Amino acid sequence: MMMKNFLVLLVIVGGFFSCSLDDDVNPTFSYAAVPIESVIVPDTLNYGEIHDFEVTYKQISTCHLFETYQSLKDTNERKIFVLNRVFNDNNCEELEDELISKQLHFEVTRQDYYIFKFWQGTDSNNEDIFLTKKIPVKVE
Repeated sequence: MMMKNFLVLLVIVGGFFSCSLDDDVNPTFSYAAVPIESVIVPDTLNYGEIHDFEVTYKQISTCHLFETYQSLKDTNERKIFVLNRVFNDNNCEELEDELISKQLHFEVTRQDYYIFKFWQGTDSNNEDIFLTKKIPVKVE
């Protein structure tokens, strides 16, 4: 009886230590910023309201799926990035002219203006390229 309990305990303990809790060993996906092609934004923003911007970006492959927007904030400047979830799959198909449009909801909390910089990729010197829009805020 004692030997049986010991074997059961050994199997449980051995199984516990043989399992890896480290998901980074072979992740099934990663995240990547993808270039923004164009945006449709209003000429003015209304203070205290939420505005929807239409953001269009290139879908690079069938394994790239929209995840979220990333925004970096510096006073009245906002750098906007589209983040895709990229699945590690050998069956991905490269896409050339596949454009996706998504809404970006933006809450206006300033009373003067915003400078939006939408990330469009990098140039030959590996410098970031941005589509820049300066939009004044209307306060009523």
